Amino acid sequence: MDIYQQIWDADQTANGVQPILSGQDGDEARGYVTVVTEADAEEDTQILQNVVIPDSKKLTYDRVLKLFDNYSLDEQEQEIETPEERQEVHDLLAAVIDTPPMQVAREYVANATGTVISRDRWYGVLLEHWFRTFSQGGDPALTGFEHVFVGEQEGPKVQGYHFWYKYYLDDGLATAYDRENFPGFADDRIAYVRGLYQNGQEDFPESVTISYKWHAPDYSRWSAGDDAAGVIRPLTKPVGGFFVGCSVEGLMALGSVRAHLGARAPKEAVINGARYDLKVFRSANEQHIRTFYPVFLGRAGGGAVEGPVVTPTQPQQPTQPVVQSPIRILAALVNPLGDDPGQETVTLINTGSSQQSLEGWFLVDKMNHRFAVNEVKLDPGVATTILLPRNSIQLSNKGGEIRLVNRDGHTAHVVTYSKAQASDQGRTIVF
Repeated sequence: MDIYQQIWDADQTANGVQPILSGQDGDEARGYVTVVTEADAEEDTQILQNVVIPDSKKLTYDRVLKLFDNYSLDEQEQEIETPEERQEVHDLLAAVIDTPPMQVAREYVANATGTVISRDRWYGVLLEHWFRTFSQGGDPALTGFEHVFVGEQEGPKVQGYHFWYKYYLDDGLATAYDRENFPGFADDRIAYVRGLYQNGQEDFPESVTISYKWHAPDYSRWSAGDDAAGVIRPLTKPVGGFFVGCSVEGLMALGSVRAHLGARAPKEAVINGARYDLKVFRSANEQHIRTFYPVFLGRAGGGAVEGPVVTPTQPQQPTQPVVQSPIRILAALVNPLGDDPGQETVTLINTGSSQQSLEGWFLVDKMNHRFAVNEVKLDPGVATTILLPRNSIQLSNKGGEIRLVNRDGHTAHVVTYSKAQASDQGRTIVF
């Protein structure tokens, strides 16, 4: 299966919501967003409507919107990051690092490069790709996150702005992410101009290509004391586009796989029956993402689109967001000497300041096999190694995932390992 389709599917089970066309019914339990592709250019049409995000999926949406007002609008202005804003970045990364699309992306990069990618190392990759500032072309402090997820100003034009959820908020709910309801800052900051669909794209709700105007607020000017009239800047986006329905971690996972030099991931993707050219541009030193966005190429297989294509609804397993927990998976013996069954181990550690009982907790493998971790109590700072009996969970030597699930059914910690890591017989992998 296409790696990008794998990430998309993983995101749909986690925090992504299903994009559907007008007239289709959405599943409230799964979440959905209605995409209007046949809009009247004479009207200021909302092309993203009826957005439903279940409570179980809201964590990363709530975290990402806190970052939207952290940046200067003009690319040529220096960024000043406050300690509060820096913490908001780490809060977002803490929420997305262990999610299913990130696990798929991390495992793919590990296998493609033949290297060990620990959780901390992947965290560093995401920081470098999306949040480290770099200078380029006279612009002093650029980041991939601001460009792709927030949008920037270059003269009279919009630069970047490839996150559907930000567009949705700006098109009627913009003060949801302002730190306060600034006087004169309207909720509706998007003026739709026209759709720019070709090759049957209007039949695929997973992406849009449009022209619009953005009445963009410059928060640095507001902080400097300018009134609302001087803060709002009318900018145009003659041609813009983005995926619809993916969460912040889903889009970051797609972009990081595509941008990773060592992974050499395909330039084209096939997602739900449509082909995309995944455009990525990096900083001069190639360590940071400058921009990332999809260009619709047509229906997969090259055939003409004959009527609407309904996004298939695949059976979804209920997924809970990763919760904060002092109990962590420290290490695993995936490929022991001799026969694997009955010899594999998982080591847990209590990083907290109080004793923790693991009664009712489970270890879960990639195939959702479970093993109950009962009668285990961990004092602060203490680790314990659990021997996995035969016919419990299976730690594949071809790469896999280990989840620790608490008694409430929430994922307390999740780790992945690559085929390369598991190839060394007798070696304990430390996460």
